[in-house]
Amino acid sequence: MATVCRVDVLYHYMLGGQEALPGILERGLLPLSAFPESERWRQLEPFFRSLYAEWAEPLLGPFRNSGVFLSPIDFRQLPGSVLHNRTRIAVPLDAIPADRSVLTYELEGKRTVLPLTPSALEQAAAIWTADLVSEWFNRNPQMMFYYVPQVAVFPENGIAVQPEWVEHGDK
Repeated sequence: MATVCRVDVLYHYMLGGQEALPGILERGLLPLSAFPESERWRQLEPFFRSLYAEWAEPLLGPFRNSGVFLSPIDFRQLPGSVLHNRTRIAVPLDAIPADRSVLTYELEGKRTVLPLTPSALEQAAAIWTADLVSEWFNRNPQMMFYYVPQVAVFPENGIAVQPEWVEHGDK
């Protein structure tokens, strides 16, 4: 069974297209809560606060921000997946503030939430084979990454992005 989870890099997939890329390169990856005046943040704030309370608060303490969500899954290894050819930002693990991050996934009805460590990523990579990711990714289209491994990062000032981290896709 093919391993599709990386242990050295996390990905931010450009779900809505590449329009946001110049702003990301200028300001970094920012949580939605960094835009308190936006209607989208006002609508989603209760949802993000509940996710933080469930996933991050037990490990990281009181609410910090809505978080930046990254994936260890290399969808380029999953032809036919909706993210296979998407532009993405490959963020090296050492650029992530581990003390402000959690790794989470749900399997067999049990939510796992772990501090972001190399061993936690290795554990997830051993479990989440290509077949399992294909089975569970996008099972809930409203929250496509909900079941599969994802990393929630709650940075103080966003995550700075280097231009060489951008990997362009076809879409």
